[in-house]
Amino acid sequence: MSSDKEAEVRGILGKIIKETHDAVSSIVFAWRDGIPISSIAPDQSQAEFLAVASAAALGSLDALGDIFGSRVKRVDVEFENGEHVVISSVDGSFIALSTASRPNLGLIHLVLRKYEDSIVKAAGVGYVDATKLPKDTR
Repeated sequence: MSSDKEAEVRGILGKIIKETHDAVSSIVFAWRDGIPISSIAPDQSQAEFLAVASAAALGSLDALGDIFGSRVKRVDVEFENGEHVVISSVDGSFIALSTASRPNLGLIHLVLRKYEDSIVKAAGVGYVDATKLPKDTR
């Protein structure tokens, strides 16, 4: 991904943090295999771990999705200390975030839904530039 696209995705991640009133402590956009594309976190290794652990969780939960004939869309895990990890799966990628204790989850889910398409478009996930397609697609 180009540095311009990465900066655009990072800007959208920043909007998510701002619009959730700083309830989000770490956020990462990553490919489904756990490779982080862009993140905002107090520590880079924390963002990388959040991406890898979230990819593993989504992979495990997809087995449940196979039983129900559907794919996992969003996961919300609550910890004993009141913090949450929310993972939102989007077009071969995902957004994962960790929260402060006892966040406004309704607001977090609403803001995630608001920006999912913007992140996908900025990153180019699921989109193909028509000028790059071969003329004969047979």
